[in-house]
Amino acid sequence: MSQPLLTLPDPRQYHPQVSLTNMLIHNALSVQNATTEADRELWFVAIRDAMAQMLQRGELLSISVALAMVPSQDTYKIVWDALRAAVEQPDGRCAHVFALPLVLVAGSKNQATLPAAIADEDGLNALLRQHGVISSDGDVRVFGQLLHPDTVVAMDAARLYRLTRDLTSAADGVGEALNGAAITLKEEGVFLRYLLGVAIQQPGDAAPVQLGGAVGAWGMPLMKFLGEQLHTDGVTLFPIARPPLPVMQALVAGNFARFEVALQVFASSQIRRLRELSKDPVAILSAHDNGELHITLSAEGDERNWEAFVWPLAAMDNVALIESNFRELMAECRVRDVHVLPAVYPESRDGIPLFFTADDLPQLNGQG
Repeated sequence: MSQPLLTLPDPRQYHPQVSLTNMLIHNALSVQNATTEADRELWFVAIRDAMAQMLQRGELLSISVALAMVPSQDTYKIVWDALRAAVEQPDGRCAHVFALPLVLVAGSKNQATLPAAIADEDGLNALLRQHGVISSDGDVRVFGQLLHPDTVVAMDAARLYRLTRDLTSAADGVGEALNGAAITLKEEGVFLRYLLGVAIQQPGDAAPVQLGGAVGAWGMPLMKFLGEQLHTDGVTLFPIARPPLPVMQALVAGNFARFEVALQVFASSQIRRLRELSKDPVAILSAHDNGELHITLSAEGDERNWEAFVWPLAAMDNVALIESNFRELMAECRVRDVHVLPAVYPESRDGIPLFFTADDLPQLNGQG
């Protein structure tokens, strides 16, 4: 069966009239426009090395300006990849500062609070060693505190650059960020936390931590372990772990996973609700000029029982992937009436956030 053509536009704002006096953007565009792999590598090394020098001096402003002023997401990815390479790929002995994203789907009829840390930190590390996620004999440890995304974001590129290279203080430096954040909830919610770790890489040795890839056989045992460690009376908890990644990559992967899971929870609940009302769900995905994607599940002729989901696009989010996943999710939920709108719409209309429902489709199709 052929895949449907992807139609959702990217609503994020870029700067097509970029100033080429910005060296980082100039080099990134040179990477993008290179006609040979050798030229591409030459320009990429130039931007990576320039960033490394800035990070050594703790100068983040030029890097931030370049990321903010790129003319396209393709250019953004090149600047981002070069920044990651400058931070994450030192020569010789180094410290890998990494994080495991945890998406926590939790529900409670009454207000409840989940713990801010995993009490059995030794048990966590033993489980990860048993399944080969971290080395059984390497200098590596995962800390038990459940970190809020903002805490991990605060470990900026310059700090990560220093920690990666200053082996005498890597663990201590990471330890300064280890302030776990409890989760207070009532009813149902999807939350994101991170487990931080440090691994010392010796030249010529195998990597002490398995970074990236897919969740393997360790996924279910870790889920069970987390469920036991975070057990709270009256709370239904479904913890989902993603593979460990260097911190900058973990932030991107964790944010995407959180919204992906939250969309699945929203869709299953609302589709079930509409079908219990003997209504056929209509799914609509639209892009809006404030950089958001809006998703609604509604029924024709019903102005009351529709619900909406908002996905605020992060810089590295892939719009085509989100659309593809949305279509697959609707197919899995056996929703036949699925619409992906091909235009970028305003954030709001008459001061009210703009969401399209099934009854708007005739007018929208007439405009098309």
